[in-house]
Amino acid sequence: MTTRVGFIGLGNMGLPMAHNLLRAGYPLRVFNRTAARAQSLLAQGATWASSPRTVAEHCEIVITMLADDVALQAMALGEHGLHAGLASGAVHVDMSTVYPATSKQLAQLYHESGKYFLAAPVFGRPEAAAAAKLWICPAGPADIIERCRPLFAAMGQGVIIVGAEPHLAHTLKLVGNFFVISAIETLSEALTLAEKAGLAPNTILDLINALLPVPLFQGYGTRIAHGAFSPAGFGLRLGLKDVSLMRRLADEVASPLPIADLAYRHLLAALARGRGELDWGALVTVVRELAGLEPQPAHRGTQDQS
Repeated sequence: MTTRVGFIGLGNMGLPMAHNLLRAGYPLRVFNRTAARAQSLLAQGATWASSPRTVAEHCEIVITMLADDVALQAMALGEHGLHAGLASGAVHVDMSTVYPATSKQLAQLYHESGKYFLAAPVFGRPEAAAAAKLWICPAGPADIIERCRPLFAAMGQGVIIVGAEPHLAHTLKLVGNFFVISAIETLSEALTLAEKAGLAPNTILDLINALLPVPLFQGYGTRIAHGAFSPAGFGLRLGLKDVSLMRRLADEVASPLPIADLAYRHLLAALARGRGELDWGALVTVVRELAGLEPQPAHRGTQDQS
């Protein structure tokens, strides 16, 4: 019998992930705070649920893909939450980016009630989600990871198993996103220096393609060089949230993170200037202003998988 799956959180990432589960043949029950986001799924056979609890009552595995810790706790806890509706032995898989302590608390709660909490954050932008090319990083009981592996195969290109403790998967996600924001900060400073010194942006992109031929540097390098920040693959406001989480974790474990501190200040300045809905590559706009450069002409971004 096909596993009955629930999906909560139909944003830029969650919606294409849910579509891939439908295409793979899973009966899907969905919930989202904005019901209109579910229309394309309902048209293809998904079932709408009136609350997270209702999703859980009809499903063996429920996936959440939410914006932050507050949203995850709101969907998981309380009388109408996921935890209240899940049967004994059922699984909640959270694929969001949240603080490790949040997943540690939820894992303990689920364990005490005979249910399972799996953390499985993802790496990849919305276009990678649509193409089922995400990298998925689960942590939790080994048998539960294996139980969920067919779902991961429907949404991603590969699985990186983190271990038995769910909170370590969310730790890995913050570490991975530190790589990304460090690249954005580096590219922003390098391209700004190059422009002020008289180099053409495309010359820098040629160098990137020769020395750093990876999607992270190629994708963000192109986006930053051309000022292509809309539509946002990953919004600056969410990026600021993620950098806040990694700085909080760094403080907690006494591990200095100076690049993240600098990037945080640049992202915060961009947010203060009304750029929160742009791609987080728009960090460069603040670096350019500090260097006395004129604003870049706005362009719509080309999509990539960085």
